[in-house]
Amino acid sequence: MASGNRLLSVEEAEARLQSVKPALGCEAVGLADALGRTLAEPVEAALALPPFDRAAMDGYAVRAADAAAGGTLPIAGKTLAGEPGGVLPPGAAWRIFTGAPLPVGADAVVEQEAAALAAGGVLLARVPRPGRNIMRQGHERMAGALVAAAGDRLTVAHLGLLAAVGAGRVVVWARPRVAVVEVGSELRAPGERLAPGQIYGVHRLWVPAAVAEWGGAVASVAHVPDDPQAIAEELEGGLARADLVVVTGGVSVGEADFVPGVLERHAEPLFWRVAMHPGKAVAAAHRGQQLVMALSGNPGAAYLSAMVLLAPWWAALHGGRLVGRWSTEPLVDGFGRPTREPRYLGVRRVAGGVAADLPQSADVLTTYLHASGLARVPADSPAVEPGTPLPFWETPGIGGLAPRWTAAD
Repeated sequence: MASGNRLLSVEEAEARLQSVKPALGCEAVGLADALGRTLAEPVEAALALPPFDRAAMDGYAVRAADAAAGGTLPIAGKTLAGEPGGVLPPGAAWRIFTGAPLPVGADAVVEQEAAALAAGGVLLARVPRPGRNIMRQGHERMAGALVAAAGDRLTVAHLGLLAAVGAGRVVVWARPRVAVVEVGSELRAPGERLAPGQIYGVHRLWVPAAVAEWGGAVASVAHVPDDPQAIAEELEGGLARADLVVVTGGVSVGEADFVPGVLERHAEPLFWRVAMHPGKAVAAAHRGQQLVMALSGNPGAAYLSAMVLLAPWWAALHGGRLVGRWSTEPLVDGFGRPTREPRYLGVRRVAGGVAADLPQSADVLTTYLHASGLARVPADSPAVEPGTPLPFWETPGIGGLAPRWTAAD
């Protein structure tokens, strides 16, 4: 894989990735199985939410004008949640409980703490304004309104809302199949005994976990040594069973970095090396509409590349766009090293801006667990002085939160 004299920008790399989109099927699933899945069809409210005017408090439904007149109001009836509503006669009160339908004629509910039973009825200590303690029909959603759009990744809040409008099943995109190949002769499985010079392999665990968290299906997980034939065989196996193959390690410029050459022989290259730090050592290729993404063997660099490049591709594959927000924030503590490629700093929100007081190294994952987002230092920058404004990207996936996407604009 020839890198050329100019590294691709992150934006150019994203555009090339977007040219590869495996075709996903659709399936209908029950709400209990829909968490983390992405809608393939929109859902509209089959009924208003709430479906009728109802009491927001336990108390007494009244006409506000009758309450203003003072005196004891006779209690004309009672309604519990789940029972049909009644009809409130003029000059009376109606005992009502939270969630119960408002009786016809009532325009307010006086909470029971402001009422006292008296001979012949109830005495109100408060004159309510019309609308007090009433949940109006359709105040959250009217019948026919959009509840969730195609391209929305379903969260816990989505499921509650969908259940409230009676959507028992939803149509979602099928789970993309992902094969994971961890490359590195020095890597051993966590729990194994380490020989001198060996370390534990983390990619075989966090990448499949990310696939599951993002709503995908893990087709296979393999570890291979730094051997081009072994890498090629596992790549071919991954392409035979998956929509996406994620390779980690062996992707830089060392003499034992065989992945770029293997990709060039077994797939159509999209790019190799991107103008970003950490994460410059990243490559992508495709075979038809199957994508191969090769990430750095350094855990922090690999994680950052996955969030910056792979997560937006994954969201677009489902018809969505990654949720995130760019702003400009002062880097209160500065950064003492010059920057060649654009540098992504894991930073924390602090008083007056953001701080880069977390470890800033390609091998570190801790930063992305505790960061509030990413500050981007422009290319060819000298050391950043304290207080310098920098672009700041606040997105799920950084700081221990799962990436989220919503319907594309």
